[in-house]
Amino acid sequence: MPTSPGIPLSSRQPRRIVTVSGRGVRGFFPSRKSAKPVQFESLIEEMTLRLLEVAPSVRSITTQPGVIEYLDGWQKRRYTPDVKIATDHGTSFIEVKDDLALSPRSEASVRIRAAVRYLRQNSGRLHIVLRSDLIANDLQLHLAHLLRQRPLRNRYRPDIDCTLWDPENGTEPSAALQQQWEEAKRECDELLGRIMGRNPDDLLPVPIR
Repeated sequence: MPTSPGIPLSSRQPRRIVTVSGRGVRGFFPSRKSAKPVQFESLIEEMTLRLLEVAPSVRSITTQPGVIEYLDGWQKRRYTPDVKIATDHGTSFIEVKDDLALSPRSEASVRIRAAVRYLRQNSGRLHIVLRSDLIANDLQLHLAHLLRQRPLRNRYRPDIDCTLWDPENGTEPSAALQQQWEEAKRECDELLGRIMGRNPDDLLPVPIR
């Protein structure tokens, strides 16, 4: 897992750009791992939040954490990560993308490649979550089913154990449901570990000159 990136975030408000795939799919995710409302603006972002919510290794979630302003050569760039997460081993930034958005000449590929390079030079880490990562099996269906049955969160409390089924009230699910919950936590951590263990450069196409 990565160490904590010492990356300064600008006070500039993030500018949201909703792609065609995300249009009309905006909402708030009821996360126990965030003090503020967790927003999503695409189905892929919602799926990513389910993954992060259930993965025991993730301690906190912040969507649209701020704008990173930096120089790429002589060019001034701004980059807003989709999500910032904290684990026992530090914090990381996450970019959520549809596989088709990462073409050699796409603006997204150029922007993400520059951000990865800058963050790496400054001891930060940016990980790319692809749509194909999230739909590789039936995990998303299981997560949506479990989270619909899980008791709703109360007011945010930083001292609770979010890995428990109902950390605020201590209610317990049936034995079968508890087994499904434990299996989902294991699968989410394994998937997140694979995502965070790969080199983002390997996912970005070589630029065409």
